[in-house]
Amino acid sequence: MRLRTRFVLALALVALVLSATSLVGFVLYRDAVVGQERTDLAHSAESVATQLDAVLAERERQVQLWGSAPSLAEHGSPQQAARLRSFVGTTEFSGASVIAANGTMTGLYSEGLSADARERIVGSGFGDRTYFRRAMAGETYVSDPVRAETGNLIVTVSTPLREAGETVGTFNAAFHLDQGDLASIVRANSGPTQGVRIAANGTTLYAAGPVTGTDAAADADLIAVTEPVRATGWTVSATTTRAAFESRLWAATAAQAAAFGLVLLSVAVFGVWIYREFVGNIERLRDGFGALVDGDYGSTVSLTGATEWTELEGGFNDLSETLAQRRTEVIVLNRVLRHNLRNAMTVVVGNADRIAERTDDETTRTEADRIRRRGESLLELADHARAVESSLGARPEETTARPAADIVADVAATVHEEFPHADVRTAGPDERVSVPSGDLLLVVLDELARNAVTHNDAPEPTVEIDAAVDEGTVRFTVADDGPGMPPVEQRVLTESFVETPTQHGAGLGLWLVTWLVHWADGEIDVAVDDGTTVTVTVPRDPGDGADGSSDG
Repeated sequence: MRLRTRFVLALALVALVLSATSLVGFVLYRDAVVGQERTDLAHSAESVATQLDAVLAERERQVQLWGSAPSLAEHGSPQQAARLRSFVGTTEFSGASVIAANGTMTGLYSEGLSADARERIVGSGFGDRTYFRRAMAGETYVSDPVRAETGNLIVTVSTPLREAGETVGTFNAAFHLDQGDLASIVRANSGPTQGVRIAANGTTLYAAGPVTGTDAAADADLIAVTEPVRATGWTVSATTTRAAFESRLWAATAAQAAAFGLVLLSVAVFGVWIYREFVGNIERLRDGFGALVDGDYGSTVSLTGATEWTELEGGFNDLSETLAQRRTEVIVLNRVLRHNLRNAMTVVVGNADRIAERTDDETTRTEADRIRRRGESLLELADHARAVESSLGARPEETTARPAADIVADVAATVHEEFPHADVRTAGPDERVSVPSGDLLLVVLDELARNAVTHNDAPEPTVEIDAAVDEGTVRFTVADDGPGMPPVEQRVLTESFVETPTQHGAGLGLWLVTWLVHWADGEIDVAVDDGTTVTVTVPRDPGDGADGSSDG
């Protein structure tokens, strides 16, 4: 994957992680706000329930205390009536009554109740009332609220009246739910965004505040927390809505969006700077080194940014210029040496031939023949140097693809023509495929075949030149029946071999093979067993059609 692509993907990943982090942070904050609201509501509901428990417990104690007065057990007496008036005037209860053990009300006092109404009620039977039966059973009882004739909800607290250890009736005190301490407690815990509701058996007893919904499940926007009142079994609900604190959520959203935008802008600016400072310079350096690899010595790069990049720019350009100068010097030196060597060796070979022709001395003729062969060897070395120069100096676009079968046939024809005594055998691939840099492969196989013949002392040396197709590659083999390639020559072909004074190749031929195969992105393998087999594997031409035919 290219550096630019990796860089863009890295920035995108950073942006994605930051986006996800911001989103998760907002969701967590939103949930935290909702959770905090629920906690606050729970505290409010618990506080109201606790205070109601305390108020009701105080009311029960008041009723029990006043109910212990003996005068209340004197049914129908003035003392009983006076005690009832004193109780209502002293406490927050709005009415009080006494019911005898037989269920008949014997005394009643209530604020705002007329004398006629009181006379109608006193003497009536109340034995079916729950608060009467519970008090007769021996407990102080707080009743569920009931709707009075005035429309107000009234709660009755009843306690047994005892005389000489026997229950002779009940003392009953009533108060309005929307008056006194209970109402003030509810109002104190409600507010502009929070409502408080007291309910019994699903019926609202008292409610305050703008939000007093009865069913949180029926309204997705409603948040409610319920607490029981232990003394009565009533429920206290503290309620609010998401809209009540939506402004905080929107403020958090805006803050998150602003922070996220700032982070993205910072990432973008940082990415542009990183690209200009590093990625762009690295790509220009890559292109520059690619030009050097292609032999375009003298090419320059322009790097921007820190001092280190300027130093790299200067170093690269100096290196490129030095390589261009060295190539020119090597080419000139090579041509001069090759020209002078060929001229000198031509004279030497010619003189050696004339000496051999004019002398009758066998020793002199033998030595002249040795001089001639050595001179021809040096002329061949000059030809190899020329081949190296022309082959390695070629650019990729200057080489052409060739069919593998044609390469094998051309090499075989050339070798058979130069060495008619050699048995040259060929076998092309089963399918018609081409290889890139076919001109270079022609030189490689020709050099390997000629090397196989010249280093074989047999009268009729045998050389087999084959080609086979593997998946995506073409494999050429040159096999002979000679004495076997020496190890030092094998190392020239298969290893990163550096010549030393004691280990060196016999000439430039195998070096030429190594350089050209590597130049063509190929590989070389050597096997020595009753001869030598050299295998050259190169990529198949990507321009080959699906049927194996070449487009070229």
